[in-house]
Amino acid sequence: MMNLSEYKKTIIKLINSDITGYQIYKDTGLSQTVMSTLRTGKRDIDNLKLGTAEKLYEYAKAHLNE
Repeated sequence: MMNLSEYKKTIIKLINSDITGYQIYKDTGLSQTVMSTLRTGKRDIDNLKLGTAEKLYEYAKAHLNE
């Protein structure tokens, strides 16, 4: 089973990537505001809902070169 820090590291890579909030919205259905607030520091990864964190994690695993 994967530990939380691996999830967080992967989501942080997505936040710091060049993938636009709009592209993530189109592909996942998550509001562009989610990525915007994460990228500006107005929202902490620890405060994401589980479903949102899972979508961001799965998206990152599929779209970031690891």
